[in-house]
Amino acid sequence: MLLWYVWIRLVDGAWHRLDDISKQLHLPKNAVEWAAKFLCDKGMAESGFEEGEIRLHQGGARFEDAVKTLLSSAKPPR
Repeated sequence: MLLWYVWIRLVDGAWHRLDDISKQLHLPKNAVEWAAKFLCDKGMAESGFEEGEIRLHQGGARFEDAVKTLLSSAKPPR
């Protein structure tokens, strides 16, 4: 859910400050930073020139695909 909450704040394509997202969602900044880093690593978002900025990446990455990679990495080995 955390990833979705952060991602949905980015859908307008504008630059957003992680501090602002943290305040809007009433979540700890480190949780929002983790979600932002994950979304950037999966190609769904990009970091800004200034620290703590993020926006939705204009590529074709889908939210569902990023979540699937998270779920598959969380499964215990058999």
